[in-house]
Amino acid sequence: MWDNFRGKCGEVMDLTYREQLRQIGLNINYYRRYRQLTQLQLAERVSISACYVSQIERGLVKKAVSLPVLMAIAKALHIEVSTLFQFKNLEKK
Repeated sequence: MWDNFRGKCGEVMDLTYREQLRQIGLNINYYRRYRQLTQLQLAERVSISACYVSQIERGLVKKAVSLPVLMAIAKALHIEVSTLFQFKNLEKK
């Protein structure tokens, strides 16, 4: 039904891009909980706000998460940054 997502400035974003952002967020959420950290604790370790951590985990960032932020999150979670990009099958059946 929805092939594209229309962003804030009217730009069209591929839905799979949004799904990938969501999957990155789910991976962060998984490893944060695995390390028994709250969003606030992770935010403090990465020097970002807890609200931003929440947005990232829910895939609600406006455009993208910067690579330096993703690298800092991975370091705080004691994982390789590539782990954040290991997606489950996102294809629709």
